[in-house]
Amino acid sequence: MRLAVVGCEASGKTVFMAALADYYRPNNANGLCLVPENSATNRFSRALVRQMRSLHQWPSATNPDKTVEMEWSLRSDGDIIANIDMLEFGGETFRAVFRGEGGEKMRKQSEKALLDYLAAADSVVVLVSIKELLRDPGSVSMEEFERDTEAMWVTRGLLDFVREKLPGAGVVIGLTQADRYRGELAAAGGAGKLFASRWPTIASVAHSIPAVEVASVSATDENGNPAEGYSTEGVLPVMRELARQNYGEPSETKAAMTAILASDVSSASKARKYSAKLTALSRHAALSGEDDRDFIKGAQAKLEELNAQAKAERPKPSKKKKRRPKGAGPRTRRVFLLALLLASSIALLSQHIGTALEVFREQPTEMATLPQIEAPQVVTTNETPVQVEAEQVAPTNEPPAQVEAKQVVTTNEPPSQVIITQVEAPQVEVPQAEAPQVARPAEPEFRLWTDHNGKKIKARWLATDDDGEHITLETPSGKKINAVLRKFSAEDRAYIQSQLDANR
Repeated sequence: MRLAVVGCEASGKTVFMAALADYYRPNNANGLCLVPENSATNRFSRALVRQMRSLHQWPSATNPDKTVEMEWSLRSDGDIIANIDMLEFGGETFRAVFRGEGGEKMRKQSEKALLDYLAAADSVVVLVSIKELLRDPGSVSMEEFERDTEAMWVTRGLLDFVREKLPGAGVVIGLTQADRYRGELAAAGGAGKLFASRWPTIASVAHSIPAVEVASVSATDENGNPAEGYSTEGVLPVMRELARQNYGEPSETKAAMTAILASDVSSASKARKYSAKLTALSRHAALSGEDDRDFIKGAQAKLEELNAQAKAERPKPSKKKKRRPKGAGPRTRRVFLLALLLASSIALLSQHIGTALEVFREQPTEMATLPQIEAPQVVTTNETPVQVEAEQVAPTNEPPAQVEAKQVVTTNEPPSQVIITQVEAPQVEVPQAEAPQVARPAEPEFRLWTDHNGKKIKARWLATDDDGEHITLETPSGKKINAVLRKFSAEDRAYIQSQLDANR
């Protein structure tokens, strides 16, 4: 899971991420551990935990021109349960991107990095300070009033961005500093009602997005700094909501796993579906902090049994040895060489015939003066040819008889013209066979999809992952969207199932 934590300056982003690293430290959260995956993440986690735990100081404001991408892996007994990526950036950068000024031109590299970071997120946490919500417009300076007004509009821009660019992503609004404003939260009836009463125009846009309270630090001292021995369990309401949106309710997942075991399908199919549900349950438990270790351990043992049964049901490969083709013998080689020589002779003869035809074309006049000589007709019979005995001539000393050559009289008359009639070969029309038409499967249609928050998006289904939990959609503009199938309506899930059944 790629998690984006955003908010204006003083909204509590840095403290929230430090609290996550503190809560998921080794031997604290049911054996889970949030492990840094790069040096920047390691420095960030250790420095902030030291500053808050040992020095009892709040971290300083983030440099608005500096962005640091952090990567964690949430592990249990060495196995990776989830990946959590975050981007540390200044609140001023957040305002510059979403205040709606300047068009698409990014003046700073950090602003582009923020947009790229958000576009690749699976879940988004929007942090808003309760102190900012409760501030009385009549008791603040004009500068503070303008910044509060701008914060509302920037938050609206972020929510519009998430709806348009990240359909199906998990979104949570976290109201920070809940430890200081317990009374105000109780009087308003909870985080959701407090947010709606203080920012009604923004709440009307985000009516389907849950708002939860966040207490990154459970207690402060008389100076308002982190108190001795404070707890960081106040980050769990956000993580539990994200776990629910991404992996479903644990009770529903367990019921589905029981139904898979009772289904009348092959062991391989059971193992595949059971493994996907078990992964979702394990990740939900890791993010929410709920202790489902006993159930998960039993489910893992059951999955091993299913895999063993599936392996036993696989057809065994045939032990028959395939006969290898024998090599060509001497007789075959002789026939091949003879055919090669014959082909070479035909090719050489065709070259000489072509040369003779070229000479005939170059001297048409001289060839025309030659008298036409009719070729004798040869009658073939089946009779045996008669043997003719040659006469023996006795040699003599007499000189050979002289043969008088006939005199040819030359005239001035033109030579007779020889007319050569060209016979055209009959043209035979060969019917062309029509290429067989192969029916192509129809591509899925574009339709309106509805997620659990009521958001709609026009797209078409492309594929479903092996786990059966994630799908790939394509918008009319060609953009690919990876989403969780569970987040969509029952009608959408039924449509996906019908497509899968049709393609089997």
